[in-house]
Parts: sequence; C-alpha cells; structure tokens
Amino acid sequence: MVYFDVEAKTWKTLASTTPAIEATYCYCAASAGNNLYVAGFCGGEYVFRYDAESNLWEKQPRPCVEINNLCILDDYMYGISSNCNEVPQRHSFAKCHWQTFAKVGIRNNHPNLFCNSGATVLNSKVYVLYGYNFFFSGSWRMQNAELHCFDPVKNEWEKKATTCKPHFGSCLFVVNNRLYVAGGYDSIAPNGTLQGNSALVKAYDEEQNTWSVVEQKHIPPNKLNAVEMEGKIFFIINKFPVDSGIRISPGELYPVHLGEWENLAKIGKTAVLCYLPVKRKSLKRE
Repeated sequence: MVYFDVEAKTWKTLASTTPAIEATYCYCAASAGNNLYVAGFCGGEYVFRYDAESNLWEKQPRPCVEINNLCILDDYMYGISSNCNEVPQRHSFAKCHWQTFAKVGIRNNHPNLFCNSGATVLNSKVYVLYGYNFFFSGSWRMQNAELHCFDPVKNEWEKKATTCKPHFGSCLFVVNNRLYVAGGYDSIAPNGTLQGNSALVKAYDEEQNTWSVVEQKHIPPNKLNAVEMEGKIFFIINKFPVDSGIRISPGELYPVHLGEWENLAKIGKTAVLCYLPVKRKSLKRE
C-alpha cells in the first residue's frame, strides 16, 4: 500500500511491515474506523479487511457477486455490482455474514444497457447512479444517467431525477451534505471503453429532485480531473474524489494553481483509493 503525502506532494510507501493483500485484482475500497475493506479477486470474488491497528489482512465471508462499489451505512457494508440483474448484497458487521436486499428496478438487457457510474451514502440512504445507453435503428444512443435511491428501512429502491447529460465511469460523492457527480465521460463503446467528451460536473437537489450543472470557473487545463464545488477543489483519481484542501475565496476571479499536484495522477489505473486513518509510525520515514 502507498499513501499520498500532501506536504511533499508525492506518493510514498507505507512501512515495510505492512503486508500485501492476497487479491490479484481489486475493484473498490471503503473504510470504517481503523478498518479498510477492499473488494477483489483471488480465485473468486472476496472482500478483504485490513486492520490498521493489528497490521493484518484477512478474507471476509465471500459474497456471491462481483462488487464494483462499497458503501458503509450504520452496521452494514453494501456491495453494489455494475450488473443490475444481480441480486445485491450487504454485509453485517455484527453478524459477520452477507444478506441480500432489494434489486433496483431496472433490467440490464439488450437494447437497454446500464453502467454503474458511482455509489455513495447520503442521509442514511444509498444512492447509485447508472449510465444508460439504448440501441435503436442500428446504433447506440447515449441517454441521461439514472439516479436510484435505496431506503434500508423499507428495503425499497426509488428512482430519482435523471441527469441533464449522460455520465459513464463517473464518481458520485457528497460535499457539504449535497450529492455531486463528477469525472467520467459522456459516451461508452459497446465493449465498455469510455469515450467522448468529459462529463459535466453536476449537483443534485434532494428536496427539489433536480440536477444542475456546476460551472467550473477556476479550473485551468490539467490532467488531474480537477473539479470545483462549493468553493472546494477535488481531484477525481481512479473514480475516487480526493479533497485537495484548496479553498477558493468568494469573489476570486483567477484560476487555481494546480501544477504542484501533478504527482497525484501518477498512480496505476488499477489502483483503488480510499481514506484510512493510520498511525504516524507506520509511515515510511525518508
């Protein structure tokens, strides 16, 4: 494992005592307290738990589906698959087992294809955004992305407003108790390759059930997938939002300097990112 040193603006290796995960491929990660959970493949689909206190990895009980997003809400970890036809599962930390929950009300079959474009938790509910394309008259037509909300109390999904433009391979996350989507593209090839133009940054109004475009007034050309929202600068790295700590003063008219952050994007495309509290002594000293 590596961490990004925000002062040195570079990636560094964690202490050599940190063991390597057994997974040959990782899909996503989430943290809860001192525990890091990683969904990955190791002769099958597994979720691995890293305990930062004991410095140990262990395999969790095996889920039955490939997990593309992990969301932690209360005493459960929700595993969201990109395949809408799969029965979703959540893991109980207290009982240490997986259980199924309601399927989202869409079908991922020709001529309708849906692609998971992010999942997150807001106000005790799980939100999932699905990119949507439709085959008509011999060609694929990109549709506006669909937002779906899961209520754990009712064990029900509710379809919310669609975005005003398509989204594929994007990141769904919360800033100041408001839902945003950023990163990704506005088109996808039949083989799953992202293409087209960079998708617009959008904000979701939970009360009005509407989406709006967030203007990017202070973002200069860059390769960091930098976005601004509510006076904050985030970098979307491998579909994960990194809060840079940069804040834009009200009334600021000039672009934000991003050059010193160029190393942040210099990480493997298959790496999964997550925030995890670690002891300072576990950080490698230069």
